[in-house]
Amino acid sequence: MAQVPKRLMTAVNVDRAEKRRVPSKHYVYVIEVTWDDGSETIIFRRYSKFFDLQINLLETFPREGGLKDPSTRIIPYLPGKILFRRSNIRDVALKRVQSIGEYCKDLIKLPDYIVQNPLILDFFETKPEDLKSHETDNTTNIKSWKKDSIDISQPILPEPYVVTKDYEKTQAKELSSR
Repeated sequence: MAQVPKRLMTAVNVDRAEKRRVPSKHYVYVIEVTWDDGSETIIFRRYSKFFDLQINLLETFPREGGLKDPSTRIIPYLPGKILFRRSNIRDVALKRVQSIGEYCKDLIKLPDYIVQNPLILDFFETKPEDLKSHETDNTTNIKSWKKDSIDISQPILPEPYVVTKDYEKTQAKELSSR
């Protein structure tokens, strides 16, 4: 029996971040997904799910992730993890909306053999938690981003570095590399 091909994304738009209170306080990114069959869905993903996807993509496609040769990298960079105090979580979520949106748009522009990989297809598919009712007492819309809005500043992405030789730290503020 022939396997039915999965539908593909034709567009993604990260509209905003929303606060969730269940099972604990956290923020999700609201992602509108348009599919090649003409359907549209809205999914909600935490930053940690994006991070997991990125790690899995780099492990599955090491060449495309620039593991050995950074010049071969085609997998987009995910905005980095940020260590922050509890009071800054909202600000970090708001600042990431645009860069997470660009990341999603860049993902679906990758070559077919990557975009059609279950890692990406499953990430953008609707999950049971996306279908649950999100009543106003469970969520708080913290910001709607308009396309014509001007951002005063954007996150500064760190320059990627390639380790060429092992290094043992000699001071507490340094990092060892292998």
